[in-house]
Amino acid sequence: MQKLLSLGNNKLDNSILGWSITPIKSCLNCAQCKDDCYAIRPYNRWSIVKKAWDRNFNLAKQGTFSAPIIDQIKRSRNCSAVRVHVAGDFFSQDYVDAWVDIAKSCPEIRFYTYTKVSHLMDLSILKNLPNFNLINSIAPDGKPNFGDADRVKYLQSVGYKVCPVTIKENTTATCGGTGCTLCQTNEKVCFHYHK
Repeated sequence: MQKLLSLGNNKLDNSILGWSITPIKSCLNCAQCKDDCYAIRPYNRWSIVKKAWDRNFNLAKQGTFSAPIIDQIKRSRNCSAVRVHVAGDFFSQDYVDAWVDIAKSCPEIRFYTYTKVSHLMDLSILKNLPNFNLINSIAPDGKPNFGDADRVKYLQSVGYKVCPVTIKENTTATCGGTGCTLCQTNEKVCFHYHK
């Protein structure tokens, strides 16, 4: 069976599997961030990445991705978490509901994602699952949850925690495994601008 989840990148621990779909095209609310989208560079640069993310997007639109993902997670010996949307976002209610089914089928695995579409579709069931953490990428002021040092300082002042992996001075931080699990457990996470 074809593997749809990828291993962690240099920022993610190898125990975290990632799911990506076509950036921008799958993002219904990307007007503020499409010019700074960190996923565009690998998508346009590496044909193997483009092919995989486009394949995943097509499977997601057809509704044929759930069973292979559940199977891959169940067969994995090392998976502790799944980052939903290393690239992409929720694009339909059926797609959201499919992730509800996946997370319910794998209760021992942590799932987490960032989204800019919580006002466009019903994410309440997903958000209330005990093993799924949903981080709204749009802060209460209507702007993204990332930016330069001044933006991050403001976000901290309204209760956000800063991802340690995006702090330049912190060269040893890792996401997941024995490193930070902030995004897996906290709904208010912000990031220093990074690509």
